[in-house]
Amino acid sequence: LTTGVDITNKESIEKFVKENSADTMIHLAAFTDTNRAHAESGDKSGLCYQVNVEGTRNIAEVCKAHGIHLIHVSTDFVFDGKKDSPYTEDDAPTPIEWYGETKAIAEEVVEESGASYTIARISYPYRKEFEAKPDMIRKIRAGLESGQLTPQFTDSIITPTFIDDIARGFAKLIETKSPGIFHLVGSTSLSPYEFARKVATAYGFDPSIVKEGSLTEYLKSATRPFARSVAVSNAKATQELGLNFLTLEQGLAAIS
Repeated sequence: LTTGVDITNKESIEKFVKENSADTMIHLAAFTDTNRAHAESGDKSGLCYQVNVEGTRNIAEVCKAHGIHLIHVSTDFVFDGKKDSPYTEDDAPTPIEWYGETKAIAEEVVEESGASYTIARISYPYRKEFEAKPDMIRKIRAGLESGQLTPQFTDSIITPTFIDDIARGFAKLIETKSPGIFHLVGSTSLSPYEFARKVATAYGFDPSIVKEGSLTEYLKSATRPFARSVAVSNAKATQELGLNFLTLEQGLAAIS
């Protein structure tokens, strides 16, 4: 794990590369606070754009200059959620809010940089370890334990992904340096309501505690747009990289 590198400062990246030997770089750094990002909408001087776009540009340029293969980590937020079937790597990005737009622009920066690259999109990661950063499962479990879980949307689709599967995907991409875009995502897409009920069952709670909510109603007063249905396909990564991604039930069994 590399820390202390300011990706908005190209010299900081150059210094690190010169002091360390590697033929592959995984770019995980990103501004991911979607609400704060929305507050910066259209502001290219804002931290979201500077980190996600200009930081990525700096990394891609350094990778090109030093012959380093870049694995750029992106997100399902590059899609608008209007497709009725799972999104594939062939679908063009159609972001509807600033965070997703900066990540889509960053993908273009990587593709046009001239560097050897792979773009790895991930979706709603969850984990067993590392409690420092709460994921969706931890947030739901905390709500169940406190009795304050908010109603969960029934009219939206997400694709939760076990982080160990993402890590195995990175390892395979380091090995193969396969070019192009790959979706390193879970094998289950479902509504947040169904997701929360499965989490409740896995941790011994009565799933009836989970109440139904509506994204349609929420959007009437929301301060930023939300993608409605983002089912994401992992078929390409499964077929071309030989990877296997857990279903949600398998992932919950591994962490509960």
